[in-house]
Amino acid sequence: MMKKLLILSFTFLLCFNIQNSATNIPVEDIYDFQLAIEFAMSNNIDTLILVSDGGIYTTTDTNFFFIHNPLTIIAQEGLSQMPTITHSAADSSVLEIFRIAHDFTIKGVILDGGHEVSHGMKYALRAGDGPDENPIPHHKGLNITVKNCVFKNIYRDKDPDGQGHGLYFLKFVEAGDVLVENCTFQDIGDEAIRMTETEKWDTERCLESLTIRNCSFTNIDAECIRFYGDTDTETPDAPVLIENISVNRSASRMMYIKNNFGTQVRNVIVTNARMPGSDRADRADYVMQIQGVGSYISHVDTMNYVFGVNKKENTIESVKGGDLDETTIFGFDPQYEDEANFDLRLKPTSHAYFSGKDNVHLGDLNNAVAANPQVSPLNVEIVGNGSVQYSPERKGLTFVTGVSVTITATPDSGYKFVGWTGDVTSTNSVETINVDGIKNVIATFDISTDVEDEVLNVSEYSLSQNYPNPFNPSTLISFGLKEAGETTIKIFDALGREVDNILSKDLSAGSHSIIFDGSDLSSGIYFYQIQSGDFVATKKMMLIK
Repeated sequence: MMKKLLILSFTFLLCFNIQNSATNIPVEDIYDFQLAIEFAMSNNIDTLILVSDGGIYTTTDTNFFFIHNPLTIIAQEGLSQMPTITHSAADSSVLEIFRIAHDFTIKGVILDGGHEVSHGMKYALRAGDGPDENPIPHHKGLNITVKNCVFKNIYRDKDPDGQGHGLYFLKFVEAGDVLVENCTFQDIGDEAIRMTETEKWDTERCLESLTIRNCSFTNIDAECIRFYGDTDTETPDAPVLIENISVNRSASRMMYIKNNFGTQVRNVIVTNARMPGSDRADRADYVMQIQGVGSYISHVDTMNYVFGVNKKENTIESVKGGDLDETTIFGFDPQYEDEANFDLRLKPTSHAYFSGKDNVHLGDLNNAVAANPQVSPLNVEIVGNGSVQYSPERKGLTFVTGVSVTITATPDSGYKFVGWTGDVTSTNSVETINVDGIKNVIATFDISTDVEDEVLNVSEYSLSQNYPNPFNPSTLISFGLKEAGETTIKIFDALGREVDNILSKDLSAGSHSIIFDGSDLSSGIYFYQIQSGDFVATKKMMLIK
């Protein structure tokens, strides 16, 4: 009787709002939430506002909440506790809280798959077709926005060894823009975010763009993020941006982005890793891998890591044409406030402050709470081939504010140090700088045009094969001169066109060598030719970039 009264009163409330041309309606948790969803789908309601402070929004219906028309679900501003959405059907065949088939936005709610009123959901949000015998059509280009939400306790039937996913794409999804921002994922039995059906079901792109930003992941049994492009390198892939992510106490492999050109990953903290779930033992081989031309990883900090026997040599990789900035792969303690109690806020002394790209903080920015961090960045740009050493050691990109730092420039073989510019101006290779705020320094190196000489008795003229060969981008060319004289070495392309003159100098008799830098040339076959007196010799070399 009470349930019927609630249904009648809810229907009256909705009809009242419709008659007054409302496009959004407030919803209390005393009503079966399935009623609100179905009414919104049928009556052009675009927004449901959850108004019960800390309310539990659920249903005992034997179907998931089905989003087949555009809908936004948001928590009312000013609530002291976030409302929770779950599913209370006793039927264990109900696996998901939401099935998404059209534009969907959800903000400010907890999605609890293991709530005490639920039997245990396997999925929080799921998009795409079901089994072949029960296909579910969806709107092509559907947009999904998830902000300020908490995904937790996602285990099928509440089995801690069972599978579970926060956001999951089934087959044949062709979504638009997907944004996951300011969200927390905790206690999930498999991947937190999984979109991998493109290869199995011949889908060119499962979405137009994916952005995952300012999110924290704790106790995830497999990857936090697993995403596939497609195997067709001729078709454009979706831009994927993953930035400011914090991962703690989760499986070794926290990210796998397969065959997707143009994936950008930056400003990530991964700490205190553990072995993956028992059914994902193979996911203990690396930290993260992305693939494809235009893909890039930078500014990643890892600490306290474990791997299985299948550990890869490179545990952070951007392969198949992707790039990795090894100078911004760190290994310092990010200094959480209380990691034992899952408080991942950064202490004011954390070197994660300012150590991200463009001095953005590392990790979920919701954890970067210090008003005045006690560290300052020293940004050093290197032009040419060389390196810079710091004393004391730089952690991330920062030092304790106010410390005096000695910087030493060391050129690579075949290069020379030119000088410092920016907040240090000098041609001395060793300098000191006080890091009392954001400091920016450029260390410039240039190719050395000096020929390395070794005075030996040389009985014949000679030209050695360059080493290494193939090379990228520089190689060593050695030669011997029987007599002193004007000596030239020129570089020609495969068509015989001169592309560089790397030596034109009067040299003494003896053994000599010079570095050739092919940074400005494209990959291919080249020839180098020496002429000294009557001696002329030519050899072939290969540049591979």
